[in-house]
Amino acid sequence: MKPMASEAGGPSFLARLLFVLVGIAFFGAAWVWYRKDSDPRAARLVERVSGKQHGAASAP
Repeated sequence: MKPMASEAGGPSFLARLLFVLVGIAFFGAAWVWYRKDSDPRAARLVERVSGKQHGAASAP
C-alpha cells in the first residue's frame, strides 16, 4: 500500500509555516536595507533596529 503524506516523514505543517514566515521576514528586511538610502522611513527603521545613529557625532 502507498504511504500517506503524513507517514512519509516530511516536515509538519507548523515547520513549513515557520519556514515561510522566516523567509518572508528575511526578504522584507533585505528590501528595507536596500531602500534605506532613498526612503527616510526605511532609514529610521534601520537605525532603530541596529541601534546606530547614522550621521550623528560620535560620543566622546
